[in-house]
Order: sequence, then C-alpha cells, then structure tokens
Amino acid sequence: MRLNKKKVSFLISGKGSNLYKILVNNFKNEKFFVASIISNNLISDEIKKIVKRNEYKINLIERVTNLKSYYFKGTDIIFSVGYMKVINSKLIDKYTILNLHPSILPKYKGLMTQKRMLINNEKEFGFTIHKVSKDLDSGDIISQKRKKISNFNELKILKAHKELEHQFVYKKLIDYLY
Repeated sequence: MRLNKKKVSFLISGKGSNLYKILVNNFKNEKFFVASIISNNLISDEIKKIVKRNEYKINLIERVTNLKSYYFKGTDIIFSVGYMKVINSKLIDKYTILNLHPSILPKYKGLMTQKRMLINNEKEFGFTIHKVSKDLDSGDIISQKRKKISNFNELKILKAHKELEHQFVYKKLIDYLY
C-alpha cells in the first residue's frame, strides 16, 4: 500500500460508465483515494451503490450549476470523465485538472466527435487524456489511445469507443499518477 496516495475528485455529467469502471478497478487495487464525485446532473444509482457497498467516505455532490473550490478541498487532481460543462478559470489556475476527451486531439475538439470523424472519413478513432487549459480541449496531452475504424456505422463506433475507454482509462490515470 502506498503511503502517498493521491486524492482524486471526479467530474461527470452523464451516467458515468467510465467513472464506474475506474471505481471498480480502484476499489480492487486502491491506487488512489477518491475525494469527491461531482455532477451537474444526478449521479447514477450504479455509482452510488458501489460507493456505499465499499463504505468509502466520498463526497457525492449532484446538480451542481457552478463549480466551487470548496467542493475540491483536499484534492490533488481533478479528473473530468464525461463532464460536459466548461470549467472556470479559477479552478484551472488552482488545480491540476485532467480531461478525458473522446477523440484523438488536436482534431475534433468539443462535441459530436464521432459524427465529425465519420463525415471526414477518418481511419481511426480513440480518446485523449489531456490537462485542462483555459482554451477548450487544448491543454498538454498526457495520453492517447487509438484504434482502427473497421465499421463506419456510428452506433458501432460509439460502442467500440466506449469499450476502448473502459479498457484503458483507469490504467492511463494510474500511469499519470505514478
């Protein structure tokens, strides 16, 4: 067990399937502490159950319209995994914030990345973990994972993309932390 484990807070907007996979892996391996899970929507019952089942003291904060510094008290790193809002510059200046972006940056910043990849007949898809900067999806790239597009059906690409993220995001986070 590491004595100097990092404290990570997570930002989500949707169901949180990537966060769920991260939590499952981390509860087995305990590579870092989870300080907070913050969402601008409701946090899924699936995530609430895994937190409760493992009896961890994690701040669950829902329906947040404006991120405040005190939500992140004691946090070493903030990881945005599917958070669909712009993060304010005060937080960007104060914390190391990572973002999971669903494309190979610097291409396809912003939303609807798979649709734009298909329109442009890209040969591969993937994700990028990058540091959050004041410019949208423009921070230093930490890690990327890519895979060849074998079927140009948008729903199949979305499914394959989620599977790729679920398979590698936890490992990429741990690689960054240590």
